[in-house]
Amino acid sequence: MPDDEEIAGFYPTPYWWNSSGPGLLKKLEAVYRRVALRGHVSFIGRAAGGRADLDLLDVGCGSASLLGLMKRRGFRVMGVDFSSEAAKVAKLENGVQVVVGSLEEAAFPDRSFDIVTLFHVMEHVTNPRDVLKEVARILKPDGSVVLQVPNIDSWQFGMFGAKWYGLDIPRHVIDYSKDAMLRLLLDAGFAAHRIRHFNLRDNAPAFVSSLFPSLDPVSRAVRHRKHNVSESAVVAWARHLAYLLLVICSYPLAILESACGRGATVMIEGRRK
Repeated sequence: MPDDEEIAGFYPTPYWWNSSGPGLLKKLEAVYRRVALRGHVSFIGRAAGGRADLDLLDVGCGSASLLGLMKRRGFRVMGVDFSSEAAKVAKLENGVQVVVGSLEEAAFPDRSFDIVTLFHVMEHVTNPRDVLKEVARILKPDGSVVLQVPNIDSWQFGMFGAKWYGLDIPRHVIDYSKDAMLRLLLDAGFAAHRIRHFNLRDNAPAFVSSLFPSLDPVSRAVRHRKHNVSESAVVAWARHLAYLLLVICSYPLAILESACGRGATVMIEGRRK
């Protein structure tokens, strides 16, 4: 298991985020994200029981696109993320306050939140039991935790093996199956209330990114910032369009694998036992 110093090297400051001015392509990407996040919004809405006047914390919130959507629905939102650049983008673009650092370092008071979400966080941390212990501390007695991880028991992992996009080596340090995550939640004092295998944002894109890693938008952006290179507008648009068309064509497979309980991701709502 890598130590904290080694893990920090996997996430240099400009790794994911930059606060450059929005161009047309960036605006279209933002529209796509809002559409793709509808499944997340719906899942959280059901965890809230149809209410909106609740305190919501998103751990690993990035630029807070999801929290921005929940804020517009009436939730009182707060984010936590290691990236100070992401926190700046969250404030500028979504009007969301983000605490920079780990969940433990944020040191929220006991029983602060009705819902705590961790979308694609648990696979990044070396201390998952400590993270869930902290979540239990800051949740209200009738609160819910919502988490999502790549599913190592998916058809996609069976097809691609070490080349599966969901592994994201070296940033993912622990891989989970549904049963492993359920056991982890149970040991932390949570019982699974709902489980979902299909996700609009992640499942089909993971399949396409595994087949055609050079087209993956996130990986391309990371490579460009890391090596300080850029691609022409024509090439960028062509690759984005090709990627989008391939993702659309992959949705039938993503739906089928999810219906069989072998989706590329698993999303779980846990409640106190």
